[in-house]
Amino acid sequence: MLPEKNRFNRTVLLGLIVLEALLFTSFYTREVAWYPPDNFDQASYLIETYRLQERVFAHGLGQLWKVFWSRGHAAGVLFPIEGALAGIIIGGTRWPQLCVLFLGFCGLQIAAFTTARAAWQRRVYGYIALGLILSETTLWFLDGGGLFDFRIDFLAYCLYGVWACTVLRSQLFLHRYWSLGCALIGIFLVLNRFVTLTYLLGVSAGFGLFCGVVAIFWRRDADLVSRMQQRLINLGLSTASLTVVVVPVLLNNWRAIEGYYVLGHAVGEEKYVRAAVLGIKDLQGHLSFYPNSIAQHHLGSVFFGTSAIAICCGLATRILRRSPREEPVARHDETFFLQIIFLVGAIIGPLVVLTVDISKSAVVGGIVGGPAALLVVAVTASVASRPSPRESVLGGRILAGCAVAVFAFGLYNQLSQASRHWPAYAHRQDLKLLDELDKSLADLASEYGWTHPGISYDVITGWLNAGPPTISAFEQSRQLIEFQPMLGNGVLGVDRAKAMSLLKQSDFAIFTTLPKKGVYPFYALIASYWEDLKAWADDNMVIARIVPFSSFTATLYVRPTARISGLSGGWITSHGLSLQTTRSVLERFPIIRLTGAADYSRLTKLPSVEASIETEKGLLHTPASFNRVGGNYEIAVDTSSLRLPPGDSVDIRLDFDSFFVREAEGTGNDVRELVVKTPTLVQLLHQQPGSA
Repeated sequence: MLPEKNRFNRTVLLGLIVLEALLFTSFYTREVAWYPPDNFDQASYLIETYRLQERVFAHGLGQLWKVFWSRGHAAGVLFPIEGALAGIIIGGTRWPQLCVLFLGFCGLQIAAFTTARAAWQRRVYGYIALGLILSETTLWFLDGGGLFDFRIDFLAYCLYGVWACTVLRSQLFLHRYWSLGCALIGIFLVLNRFVTLTYLLGVSAGFGLFCGVVAIFWRRDADLVSRMQQRLINLGLSTASLTVVVVPVLLNNWRAIEGYYVLGHAVGEEKYVRAAVLGIKDLQGHLSFYPNSIAQHHLGSVFFGTSAIAICCGLATRILRRSPREEPVARHDETFFLQIIFLVGAIIGPLVVLTVDISKSAVVGGIVGGPAALLVVAVTASVASRPSPRESVLGGRILAGCAVAVFAFGLYNQLSQASRHWPAYAHRQDLKLLDELDKSLADLASEYGWTHPGISYDVITGWLNAGPPTISAFEQSRQLIEFQPMLGNGVLGVDRAKAMSLLKQSDFAIFTTLPKKGVYPFYALIASYWEDLKAWADDNMVIARIVPFSSFTATLYVRPTARISGLSGGWITSHGLSLQTTRSVLERFPIIRLTGAADYSRLTKLPSVEASIETEKGLLHTPASFNRVGGNYEIAVDTSSLRLPPGDSVDIRLDFDSFFVREAEGTGNDVRELVVKTPTLVQLLHQQPGSA
């Protein structure tokens, strides 16, 4: 049988989590599910997760380990694995991935409640800690990184808070097993977000140094020195365990980490652009950015109000204590002091690391939310009267009332945030058009068999980039079509020659009427040659769709191509193939060029190709050629001299006179008559390259 108090506490926690789950589901359905995800980071994490999920479905769970130990992870390795597992277990898309964040938040709340109750020996402190976390606004941060934005930031906020709770449960590394638990949580945190290793090591080193100083200055207190020595030993074991596990993973991914953090954040020019976007111009701006961001965007006014209530109520209970003198203590009790020192360090540590980085982000500062809430509880407990027979009844009631008030305000904060529309809702018509545009991209790519189409944009926004159409394709059809960013993939921009080259390599291009102005150097560059890019697209691509948004128009261009049918398992066979395109496109681009790989060692001779178009009067033959280009082939069909048959669609048949059969070479039961591999590129051109 559970004690009545424990039963009540668990009932409250369970009820809270159920309520939050309902709010989470309602808000997701109303505000999130119906439009493509914004923010570049969220898109990249979702794409990586969906890619891994499909690999598991195709090749088994062993793919999870392959991804874990593969190289190329710049920010963390566990996050996409967790998202893929959620997708496999729960089913669906995006919703199960966001459930990973929700579970992390549930874990933080449970850890905060149980830690505060145990560390300060009153369950009212558990409810105060819970209420303070609910009072924070990190979960609902509109610029990203909250519960409904699938990226590492919110999970790191939860795990870092759980780590701080575990340290407090260990009585500041006094107990060995809890200290090893700190290492376990730390490992999980760092493998999700590599940079947090600097937070943990910095905070641990600072706390260890402080413990050493205390042991030296109070060396006459043998018991105190013994406890400090035990803390230092356990802290060393915890840190060593953490380091032994995570360092091999970091070394395995060092090149990616170096490219992202060293070249991207420390050495490259992009960091200055990011700072300028946030209006940071001087040292004062750098030093004040994160304190202001944390106070305004992650903690919020409700948190500061409930913190004031908690501390004032704690002081009131001390004043109302029956005796002005505390009961004598047999030894120094350093626990409260060390708790406050540790929690202050847990806040300052990440702030120092983040502030040193010139490239700032309002999203990442929220990681200190857990320690901030625990610090308020620690201060409240330190100024309040401690449980004893001398405590007044009124003092106990004040603390109970304080816990109820703080918890109620926190719950109100969550209900208030969940009951509001997000700013995106006001633009729902535009977002629906954006969703349709992304669907068009996915449909065209699927129709032409493009699995990794290149796409160029003339703006840089969270909505218009290669991520949303990739995610839209997978979420709506479960097709993994990974759009590759070409022009518009970097805030620094490129020169005219490079921009034109990227556009020519693109399968899609989206040009907008938005003004090419902004802090990003990209805009100053593209404004100087935008007309040339647009003219090339008008001349060499096909307009697939024009989307009239409320404040601008977007024109979708697609590279002219033809649909292929009649292929067999990645090969062109002796049965030939068919090309289908529209008459209007073929009249503009009469040359069809197919390129791909060939195994000339197996072919008895270079194949000849015959091209024909079926009309009402019979077959209409058109010039065609098969050319060897190194180990590849190039098939060219010239319809410029033909009078195309009436109708919207034109079907061109290609037949070949040379092939080989792999069975003769001991490859099993494959008796297909193979010519060459499936074309990797199908182009429609104005004229033969190199011709006048």
